[in-house]
Amino acid sequence: MRIVVTGTPGTGKTTVSKILGDRFKLPVYNLSELIKEEKLYSFYDRNRDSYAVDIEKLTRFFADKDNFIAEGLVAHYIPCDVSVVLRVNPEAIQERLKERNYNEEKIEENVEAERIAFCATEAFENFEGQTFLHINTTERTPEEIVNVIIEGIERGGVVEEIDWLEG
Repeated sequence: MRIVVTGTPGTGKTTVSKILGDRFKLPVYNLSELIKEEKLYSFYDRNRDSYAVDIEKLTRFFADKDNFIAEGLVAHYIPCDVSVVLRVNPEAIQERLKERNYNEEKIEENVEAERIAFCATEAFENFEGQTFLHINTTERTPEEIVNVIIEGIERGGVVEEIDWLEG
């Protein structure tokens, strides 16, 4: 099973993926680390303090892998069976990223990305797998989120209504 977990920074991707990997006995790839280690980028953006991912290199890396969990901001570009999009209230994103010492510009950029469902929209538009999951993680523990994911895989998907622009 090929599972990707994507979402705005601060949505719980890494924590949830580790638990999910233990449950399914699958290797978990943290894309932030993998992209640096395997040089799956085209350049380093000093202003954003991030690497510009080379999507072709990224997808080639996973082309011969059948069982994995890949988690990260660009995970939704990797061909998969299950695509999981984690969402969190933008106010919670702001607090979580402050705790990580993100600079103000990067915090605001990510808060706005979550508010307008940027990752979710990209994930949905790029989805070609079997199961799509769109989950509000704001009031859930990581274990509860994993249970929703497992249930969603068993049911063939789950799409929770999430609209931060309405509130």
